[in-house]
Amino acid sequence: MPIAVAHRGDPINERENTLAAFAAAVRAGADMVELDLRRTRDGHIVVLHDATLSRLWALDRPVAELDLADVFEVGDSEMRIPSLAQVLETVDIPLMIDFTSGDVVDGALRVVRWAGAMERSLFVTGDVEALRTLRKLAPEARIGLTWSRSGSPPLGILGELGAEYWNPTWRLVTPRRVELVHSAGFRVSTWTVDDALGMRRVIDAGVDGVVSNAIHVLRTELGLSGDST
Repeated sequence: MPIAVAHRGDPINERENTLAAFAAAVRAGADMVELDLRRTRDGHIVVLHDATLSRLWALDRPVAELDLADVFEVGDSEMRIPSLAQVLETVDIPLMIDFTSGDVVDGALRVVRWAGAMERSLFVTGDVEALRTLRKLAPEARIGLTWSRSGSPPLGILGELGAEYWNPTWRLVTPRRVELVHSAGFRVSTWTVDDALGMRRVIDAGVDGVVSNAIHVLRTELGLSGDST
């Protein structure tokens, strides 16, 4: 059965990439939580998808121009931008850690190692150079190659990186491509599938993981209804 990966936590019921969203995803029974990283001006790694705070926090400032203390002033309690360290302290299920840009690689790796969380962290991005850097710095790192190009799966790159997962957008998933990747010794996760029909299509194709904003719907399609608690 594929693992259920909660995209940015539970962004339907809580604000994405917050401790509240991650807690809601865990309560809903997610097997893994996906999150995104940004680097602050003073070099700290925070959990946010966008380069600026405009969309979610109504503050037209780039994260790269703010110190960690400035970021922590936005929001309140669990409804604020957390650091990666805070997420690792409070979320104990596996994490799919998305490198939104290459400048987070070194800092994120230090935080994950400090937390003793390498084994439960799967690092993903479509930035091949960032993954090459990660592999040099951390031979033990678990890697997933995010992919949005049509054509055959990039088995050569997956092999070079020592990747665990090919992570294509869900519309690229076919039974034949999944079979090719499995035959080469890799797994397949796919993103971001939010409707039942799409979920059923990729599940039937044989993927190993499904990334979704709608974690409750995904659990239903996997035959796992209701909260895990």
